[in-house]
Amino acid sequence: MKKIELISFKGCQTAIDLGRQMTDLIQAENLDAEVETIVVPSLEKAEEMGLYGSPTILVEGEEYQKQPFSQAGFY
Repeated sequence: MKKIELISFKGCQTAIDLGRQMTDLIQAENLDAEVETIVVPSLEKAEEMGLYGSPTILVEGEEYQKQPFSQAGFY
């Protein structure tokens, strides 16, 4: 089973909508995957984790949309 992590800050509507869409797609396509939503409590923790936006998507631990030349944090 593929592990997909959806990481965001509390109340991020984009992450909420995306999580629903991803779950619906997984079910509709009968994919062997699972979405876990992780809420990061602070900008400092996001920076510590090396996150580059909210939502951040990790597939099997690898960031899907990472922009290596940008500064870590939520924006």
